[in-house]
Amino acid sequence: RRGCLTRDISALDLDLKARHVTTEELLHALGTQLYSSSSESVVSCAQWWDWSCDIGLVVGTFIHGLGNYDGMRKDEELPFLNRMTAYVQYNKVESESYRRFEHAADAAKCVFDKALETMKIKFQQQTTAAVAAVIAANKNSGDSVAKDAYQLETQKMDVDDVISLPRLKDAALDSYRKTLNVSSKSRKKGTSNCSLPLPDATYLDRLLVQIVEKMESCAGLNLVQDSSNVEISSKEGKKETGNESVISRNRLVMRQLKTPTRSASDKSNQVLFAGGLSGSDKRPQDHSSDYFLGAASSDLASISVGADSSRYQRGPNVPLLVTRFALGGILQADDSVIDILARGVKLDRGRAGSDAKQTQQQLPTTGSSANSVTADMTSVAVECKPSGSADGQDSTVSIKKEPDLNHIKTKTDLRASICVTLLQRGFPASGSGDKFSSVGMDLWKECMSNPALSFLATNEPNHFFSMKDAFGCLYQNAEIDWPEHAGLLEDYLRSVLLPHCLGLCLNLAGEQTKLAADQGKSDVYVARPAVEDLCPLPDPFVRLSDHSEQAVSNAYAILRRVRLMKSIRFIVGGGVPLGDLKEFLRGPTMRKQTMGVPVWWCPWIHDLVILVYTAVHGLQSVTSELPRLQQQCVEDHVRGTFVKGANGKNPALPSSFLKRASEEELDAWVKMQAQEFPTPAVIEHRLALMCSQLTMNSSERYDHIPMFDEAMS
Repeated sequence: RRGCLTRDISALDLDLKARHVTTEELLHALGTQLYSSSSESVVSCAQWWDWSCDIGLVVGTFIHGLGNYDGMRKDEELPFLNRMTAYVQYNKVESESYRRFEHAADAAKCVFDKALETMKIKFQQQTTAAVAAVIAANKNSGDSVAKDAYQLETQKMDVDDVISLPRLKDAALDSYRKTLNVSSKSRKKGTSNCSLPLPDATYLDRLLVQIVEKMESCAGLNLVQDSSNVEISSKEGKKETGNESVISRNRLVMRQLKTPTRSASDKSNQVLFAGGLSGSDKRPQDHSSDYFLGAASSDLASISVGADSSRYQRGPNVPLLVTRFALGGILQADDSVIDILARGVKLDRGRAGSDAKQTQQQLPTTGSSANSVTADMTSVAVECKPSGSADGQDSTVSIKKEPDLNHIKTKTDLRASICVTLLQRGFPASGSGDKFSSVGMDLWKECMSNPALSFLATNEPNHFFSMKDAFGCLYQNAEIDWPEHAGLLEDYLRSVLLPHCLGLCLNLAGEQTKLAADQGKSDVYVARPAVEDLCPLPDPFVRLSDHSEQAVSNAYAILRRVRLMKSIRFIVGGGVPLGDLKEFLRGPTMRKQTMGVPVWWCPWIHDLVILVYTAVHGLQSVTSELPRLQQQCVEDHVRGTFVKGANGKNPALPSSFLKRASEEELDAWVKMQAQEFPTPAVIEHRLALMCSQLTMNSSERYDHIPMFDEAMS
């Protein structure tokens, strides 16, 4: 890429100077300046991301322009493709999950296309019938056959004409589960062999700013800020009421429970290079690297624009724009959650907290909008047929009494704590929907007899993480009787909160896009309120449009962890025979998953430990409690494997090192290694991998859908 020679390069324009420097030279020069004393990146937006990707982000921006992340990803001279390709060699299952997701997106587009095709045919039939009716009327023949035929054609509509959530899920899930064709001919033209995407554009925007600031000020890079000491931001002299107070309480509870949330005082929270902020008006196709606003595929982006976009007959809650979160939410949600939204059940989220008596203003709805939330939750729920129902009759099909959830509606802190608990620990076992309530007998005997697992059976219960374990203390702190309200809480979770989480994934991007268009603005991030004025948690009592993209990310994670915890309980409870479980853990699939785990990690020991501990104590406990409890067992394992040798094998450490090191040095090395532990993201990926492989042919099958929420955190 070198240009023509010149005697005085310093006199050239900046862009012309770049023609005399290769990408490799730029990477080397910036790398020396940015990471002269450290070769580790402290940013963990993707498991394959390292310090070279930080440098590549700066160089890629210089070459391809601000926000052009698709161009950077495809540039083979930048480090992204090489890093992703190397990662895929040891994590083929994750790469396959992205390829399967692409097939699911294609299947969803086919559903839209088929519905549009049948509607066009039906429109032609209606036109023909209308012409025949007019001709018959002009002849004054008195024959009503043609008129009846016209009325029949205009009223007739079947399932092929309407795009419903169950139809989308069936098609997408069937395509996702099909065997992949690994041949190069089966791949779309212009796609690479590596299916991994870059992190979300908004994340990369903020990361780029901090990298540049580090280069200018030589300050440490710290994208994930500790917001525990950040005070609640509120406008000085302004009294918060209604949604504003609820949103503030949500943010406070997230900080108290140590859930990562963006600081309201951080100016980099605002998107920097998207839409109008980059000086251009963008279409849905241009948001491909934006996980919140971008469509799941370029083909699905086309259904929200163009002449045919308004001709699709969408059922209740079918989104105008099918984003990654929308399609992933459909794939992960339980059928009961899909059914609630597909029936168009409308519940009043209203105002909550101190302003609970005020009535929330109903926003206008169009086809797929989920923002119409009227009728008191404590009164009735109205179930509607899909929009475009052909029988011309009233859409109400049934009326049923909703449970009294006033104790949740009026206590914002309790509601937020419940949501954060689900987000951190996963969905607990309950009396309904779970086949197993405790660790299987064979596995429990294995824990008691195996020295490496014995700490699990010492003063530890063998019953699964329950509703009382998860929420009992929350109700006690709120001075609410737990036994009396336990059943009501489960009703709230299954019939209100989980459907709301899916509704956010489906409709928030389209809702905020529509509100921006109503204001005459093309940029959602500019038109909507500031980030600190939007709710970071999925709260059913806050208007849909008042949630942030972080709420969508959290809602997506909650939906995934509901399925994940259910599959874990199935495996640990005995749904998978112990022999099959141990054989899989000793097999090549888990042995190859070495990224992010310590050198002492042994799949048939430590992956089994995290399976059992997650089922009994919840997800968060694996990283917050387990390292301390198994410290001594891990030290014994490290000393036996690396220093003394185990099972008739020589020590893993070189004999020259063992001979020269003193006992104190070896003990210090053993303790240092034993203190290492995988991150929560690595743990969840390993659990998801095990569940997806072990439950493949079971009723509790877990599908390893890409974790798009991680790329936004």
